Amino acid sequence: MVIKMTLSSLPAAALAAAIVAAAAFWLPDLLVWAAFVGWASYDHSGAGKQAALRSSAAPAFGVVMAWLVAISVVTGALPLSTSLTTAICAGIASFLIVMALRMPYLSIVPATFYGFASTFAYLSLSPNAFTVSAITTPSWSNAISCVPISLLIGTGLGMVHGWLAKVHAAGSAAPGRALSLGGAAR
Repeated sequence: MVIKMTLSSLPAAALAAAIVAAAAFWLPDLLVWAAFVGWASYDHSGAGKQAALRSSAAPAFGVVMAWLVAISVVTGALPLSTSLTTAICAGIASFLIVMALRMPYLSIVPATFYGFASTFAYLSLSPNAFTVSAITTPSWSNAISCVPISLLIGTGLGMVHGWLAKVHAAGSAAPGRALSLGGAAR
């Protein structure tokens, strides 16, 4: 079910977004930027029950694929330069990501790439994250742990945003053009 609002209920959705966004910054150790990507993935995927499932599974799959690419690169799995190994492994992963759209819960390819890109953002921006030790040690510093959990929390933020928007908009019954949280006119 897509959460629809009229233009007159837009302030309620904006207020709900403000509350949820502010609350996200209070969650300890959360990669807030990744949570916002997860939230956007949920809204982009339709902001309903199926979106919650698909926008959770697809980005998590993207994280796994990126993590496998990273493992291949840092361990020197191919006797090639780092950039060539990265290009080949990322190409193979991208092929598999698109092929996986045959599976219902992985059918939102952009959401899978959100997880893939978020993983490489974390690996590129976090000091010492792109090392064999960091990628293979079970800890919050490992991309396979912190990125998907933050993305999944983002899905939850999207769900809370939709719920709060409905609660705040309940008193506003003025007619108007329906909008989805994804921004498309309905």
